[in-house]
Parts: sequence; structure tokens; C-alpha cells
Amino acid sequence: MTVEQLLNVVPVFVLVLFRIAGMMMFAPLFGSAKIPRLVKAMFTIVLAMGMMAGVKAPRQMPQSPWELAIGIGGEMAFGLAMGTAVSLIFIAAQWAGEIIGQQMGLNSGELFDPMYGGAGNLVGDLYQMLTLTIFLAVGGHRALLRGVHASFDSLPLLSAGINQSILDLLVGLFQSTAMLAIQLAAPMLVTMLVVDLALGVIGKTMPQLNVMSMGLTVRALIGVLVLILGLSLSSDVIRRGLLDALDVAQNKWAPTQPLAPSL
Repeated sequence: MTVEQLLNVVPVFVLVLFRIAGMMMFAPLFGSAKIPRLVKAMFTIVLAMGMMAGVKAPRQMPQSPWELAIGIGGEMAFGLAMGTAVSLIFIAAQWAGEIIGQQMGLNSGELFDPMYGGAGNLVGDLYQMLTLTIFLAVGGHRALLRGVHASFDSLPLLSAGINQSILDLLVGLFQSTAMLAIQLAAPMLVTMLVVDLALGVIGKTMPQLNVMSMGLTVRALIGVLVLILGLSLSSDVIRRGLLDALDVAQNKWAPTQPLAPSL
């Protein structure tokens, strides 16, 4: 390979690398803090080398370091948008688990969550692991990599970036995330509202009972039952949310190829 060919290949590799790196930062499973940074960096480089062969080089390469920096920023921003589109489902499940844990009175069992670098609770981690299991079961990790590869055809290098359509898409995904979290936590919220009303009536009719201390045990027991019964329904809701998120990414960035197979 001549020096001129090498100078043409290196910018393409760098642009491909940063689009994949942006996706890897926020994508579920790939962006987990539990995976060592060195492993993620090596995996990103291997993916970039494998995908670079099928990526068309831009007609006009950056002529200065500033143009290359702007191109790198656009590629990374686009990769971040792709990873965020799917990771929002995991965030919704985490929110729902935190709401459910709060209603059950399990906030005292909070622990450090290395995936998000903050505190998490037991029910939130349970829903997060459930979402990850469903994500792997529907082939979401493979679909995400296929989507990144297909995005180089729909949005060639140096043409990606944050524009109004991507911002509108992310805003819509944030709204769907909030709705999904409320939908997952709704059975527990309704059940605990009924339990609080019942305990209030008991406290008024039988003031000699210590409703406050009794209520903690009752809420925990009923909450566990509702949680067990609702896991099967939650699995189907999370699965549909993941497939919808993958379909959104497909229709936006790779409109001709299906990403996730239906079960």
C-alpha cells in the first residue's frame, strides 16, 4: 500500500471508528461499565476494521484537521443517537423498578450500580437484568451491529450529525420511555393505592392498631405478590418496547433491512 493510499484509508477508518465508538458509549450491553474499557476499545477497533471494507469513502476527504474534527464530531454524535435510541428502554425499565421498589418500601436496600455509576435498588436491577435477557433473546445485540453497518449506506461518512429530525426522534423516544416506565409500574401503583386506602380505613375504625408499622409489612408482602404476577406481563411489554425501538432505528437509519426478528 502506497503512502497516498494509506492517507486515504486512515481518515475513513477514523470516521468509521468514531461512529461505532459513539454507539458503544450508550448502547445497552456494549456500553456497560462492567466491561473493561480496554476490552471495549479493542472490540470497537475490530468492528471498525471489519466494517470499513464495505464503507464507501467520501467524495471529498477533510482537507484540514479542523474539518476532520468536525466530521469526527458528527459521526460520534450520530453513534450516540443510535445507542441512546435502544438504551432508553433499559432506562425505562430501571425507572419502573425504582418506582416499584419505592412503593414496596425497599429503598433502604439501595446499592451501587456499576452500569450507570450511581445508586440502584434491588427491583430496579431485577428489571434491568430482565430487559437485558429479553434484549439478548430477540437478538438485539446483533440487530444493533447490523443497524450500524447499514447506517453507512443510508447516511454516508461526513453526512451524519445531529439535525432536527434526529432531535425530534430522540424527543419522541424520551416520551415513549416515560410512558413505558409508567406502564410497567402501573399495577404496583394501583395496588398500593388500594392498600393505603384499606389501611386508612382500618386505622380510623380501629385506632388501637399500629397501622404504621403493620402497613410496612403488608405493603412488602402484597408488593412481592404483585411483582411476581406482573413479571410475565412486564416481559411482554418490555419485549414490544425493545422491538419498537429497534424498528425506529431501522426505519430512520436503515429503511430497507429488518433489524430484529419477531418472536
